[in-house]
Amino acid sequence: MDFATTMIDISIVTVLLIVGAIVRAKVRVLQRFVIPVSVIAGVIGLVLGHNVLGVLPTSQEYADYAAALINVVFAGVFIGRTIPSFKKLGETAGAQTLYAVFNNFGQIVVGMLVVVLFAAAGMALHPTFGMQLILGYQGGVGVPSAFAPMYEGLGWSSEAASAVGETCAITGLVLSILVGFIILNIGVAKNLTQKKFHEKGEKLVSNTFVPPGERKSIGSQITNPEAVSSIGFSFGFMALAILGGKVVQTVLVSTFPQLRYIPLFPFVLVGGIVVQIFLQKTNLDTYVDRGTVSALSSVALDVLIVTALISIKPSLVVVYALPLLVMLVLGTVFNLWQMTWLAPRVLPGAWFEKALSEWGQGTGSTASAMLLLRSADPELETGAAEAFGLKMFFTSPTMVPMLMIISPIVANKGPLFVLGAYFVGMIVVLAVLRAVSWIKRPDVSWR
Repeated sequence: MDFATTMIDISIVTVLLIVGAIVRAKVRVLQRFVIPVSVIAGVIGLVLGHNVLGVLPTSQEYADYAAALINVVFAGVFIGRTIPSFKKLGETAGAQTLYAVFNNFGQIVVGMLVVVLFAAAGMALHPTFGMQLILGYQGGVGVPSAFAPMYEGLGWSSEAASAVGETCAITGLVLSILVGFIILNIGVAKNLTQKKFHEKGEKLVSNTFVPPGERKSIGSQITNPEAVSSIGFSFGFMALAILGGKVVQTVLVSTFPQLRYIPLFPFVLVGGIVVQIFLQKTNLDTYVDRGTVSALSSVALDVLIVTALISIKPSLVVVYALPLLVMLVLGTVFNLWQMTWLAPRVLPGAWFEKALSEWGQGTGSTASAMLLLRSADPELETGAAEAFGLKMFFTSPTMVPMLMIISPIVANKGPLFVLGAYFVGMIVVLAVLRAVSWIKRPDVSWR
C-alpha cells in the first residue's frame, strides 16, 4: 500500500462522508434514529465498493485502516481531561460502575453460551465468535474491525471476525435508539423519570447541519499560528500517547511473547493516561485544548467507521446468520432484563435516567447513551450525566485490556471455561451490589 493509494482511499472516504451528510439531512428517519453520518457513508461505500457492486475503486487495504486509526481514537480518550480521584469515582458512580461491569460480564457469558450451545448442536464455531457481541454492543461500530487482526492470530479469519462484530455493532446501534425511545416513553407514562413531562412532550431533534447563528468553535487556539498550528501542537500530545504505548507494547512482547497478538491501541490508552497525569502534576495541562483533541479523535473515528464498514464481506455474515441472530436476540434480552429488573434495585437516585444511559452504552454507543439521557433529562440536572461520565473513567481503560486478555484464553481454554469464570464474576458483582446498594422501590412497575 503506497502513499498515493492511501490518499485516494481517504479521499473516497471523505467524499462519502459528504454524501452521507446530505442523505442524512434529507432523510428524516435517519435523524430521528440519530444514525451517524459515518455509518450512512460506510453503508453506501459497502454497497458501491469492491465487496458488493464494485462501482467505487475502493482498495482491499481498507480493513487495515481501522487497526491504525483506532490508535488515534484511543490516544485522545484522556488527553485534556481532568482525571478524577478514586474517592470521587466511588462516591458518585460506584454503583453505576459495578452495574456496567455486570453488563460487560453478562455479554461475555451470553456470547460464550451461544458458542457452547451451537457446538452441542453440531455446529462448531470458533471460540472467539462469542466475543463479538461485547465488541459490537459495548465497543460500537469500528471497534470489532480493530480487534480483527488479533483474532487472525488466534486462528479465526479476520474478515469473518470483522463481519460478525460489525453486524453486531450496527444492529446494536439501531436497537439502542429504537428500543431506547420505547423504554423512555414507557418510563414517562409510568412516571419513572425525575422530570415530569407535559402531554406534548419534548422532542430532541438531531440535525445534521448546525444553523449559522448556532455554530460553536471546535476548540481554542493554544499557540500563535505564526509559530505552530494549534492542531498540530495538540496532536503532538496524542502522538506522545501513541509512542508511549508502542514502547510499552515492545517491552511486554519481548518479555512475554504470547502477547504478540495484542494490538497497539490498549497500550495507547494506558499511554494517554500516563501523559495526562504527567500534564496535571506539572501544571502543563493548560497547554492542551480538549476541544481540539476531541475533534482530532472524532475525525479518526469517522474514517475508521467508514473504512470498517466498506471492508465487510456480506457473504461471511450469511454464513454465520443463525448463530449471529441467536446471539443478538439473547444479548438484547439480557440488556433489557438488566434495565428493567436490576437497575431499580441497585442504582441510587435517578435510577431510570442512569439505566437508560447504560442501555444506550451497552447496546449501541456513548453517543446513543447521551442522546437517550438528554431526552429523559434535558437540562442534565438529575446527576445521571455526571455519574455516567465518571463511570467511563473506570470502564474505558479497563474494558479493552480485559477483552485483550480474555480473547487468547477463550481460544486456548475454550468457551465453557470462560463462561463459567465470568458467570461466577457476575455473581460476585451482584453480591457486592446486594450488600452495598440494594434499594427497595415498591412503586416501580412496568405493567
